[in-house]
Amino acid sequence: MKPNYDEHLVTSYQPFIDYDTELEQSVLGLCLLLPKAYSKVYSILTTDCFYKEANKQVYTAIHEVWEHGWPVDLMTVTRWLYDKKIPELEGCETGYYLSLLCSSIVNDAHLLHWCVMLRELAARRKMIQLTTHRFNGDDVLQGADEIQEALNEALHIRHSEDWQDASVAAVKLMQHIDDIANQDAVGVSTGFPTLDDLNGGFRPGQLVVIGARPSVGKSALMGGMAMGAARQGKRVGIISLEMPVQEIFGRMVSSEAQMPFTILDRYGIQNEEQQTILSNTISTMATLPIYFSDAGQCTIHDIRAKAEQMKQRHGLDILMLDYLQLVEETDKYRSREQGIAQISRGLKMLAMNLEIPVVALSQLNRASEQRADKRPNMADLRESGAIEQDADIVMLLHRDWRVGIYQNEWGNSTRNDADLIICKWRNGQPQDLKLHFEGETMRFSEAA
Repeated sequence: MKPNYDEHLVTSYQPFIDYDTELEQSVLGLCLLLPKAYSKVYSILTTDCFYKEANKQVYTAIHEVWEHGWPVDLMTVTRWLYDKKIPELEGCETGYYLSLLCSSIVNDAHLLHWCVMLRELAARRKMIQLTTHRFNGDDVLQGADEIQEALNEALHIRHSEDWQDASVAAVKLMQHIDDIANQDAVGVSTGFPTLDDLNGGFRPGQLVVIGARPSVGKSALMGGMAMGAARQGKRVGIISLEMPVQEIFGRMVSSEAQMPFTILDRYGIQNEEQQTILSNTISTMATLPIYFSDAGQCTIHDIRAKAEQMKQRHGLDILMLDYLQLVEETDKYRSREQGIAQISRGLKMLAMNLEIPVVALSQLNRASEQRADKRPNMADLRESGAIEQDADIVMLLHRDWRVGIYQNEWGNSTRNDADLIICKWRNGQPQDLKLHFEGETMRFSEAA
């Protein structure tokens, strides 16, 4: 007697609180029957949106067939599953299971709505997992992040019908022009008027990478940029993995007061005039919206948690990190290059999700020291080419004095000379900016 294969599919409509197998059947059946149905579904559903294991396998097969550029239909998907050594689904023959998926389809008028419903059911399942799952791992923050990311993915509904005509784009452009009409800079100030005028400052969602060899002054440069942003009224977060908070703030005070850092760090105040200048400077800077974190060990998940916490409590307009290669990897079994790539991508996603610019300092390798002019380029970013790919802006700080070039072409000393080499600036103009550097006070300024 022929088996009753229909028992493997839903025969009466009895939806459960967190899944609906008949709804899954309808969506898959439409994808198999209608040539263009999957192109609408692609940007909305993932495999996890299906509860039934057999339906997950069918959806995965549809997706793989589509990615190969083949037509998505009953025959092609059936053949694909057979080639993948899947002769049965839910205890019945694969071809018959797929034909049953198509048996009750009427039309596709509500296909997108059905997909949204499946995604919402998947989100409900994630929520149930969130309230019942007991995490047994070592990194609690990482476990929480994984659950949160899964939930966000399920809740983030994206429709494939997102085309906008030129009139909508025109309205948005005019709104943007109106928004910046009365502003000196589009984004957060870089601390250098030339860059602000030329490229509009650092913008929300951008990852800014500032690279330099050790002891060139990249931390001092970051401090100057933080001061420029804070004077603009922007709330600045600084995460330092290299220096304690008092040293970071001390360098900024030294630059602002134009007082040698050695007085603050080693020798102490020598006279009443220095005491007055220092007290006034510290009092003024203490009112600026700058927040510090000097945790010695930090993963990309910790950075994300710190940034989200600051944005909720104080607001956050720009985040600065010193420096990228000191961020700990979450997966010890990855190669170093893969680990840095993960961190770089995590910082870019953080900038986009929080809608703020993220400025990350980065070490450069020794390759520039082998060149005749000793000048670095973007390929010198240490340990991963992914950094230059993820970054919207790449700036390299260079000082001839630090690489043994003590005179310029006119015979003048290079002790106070510096170059800020703009290698990449999305929607901006790359160029070199000549800077003046006062080593005693850790202060960068535009050269006269």
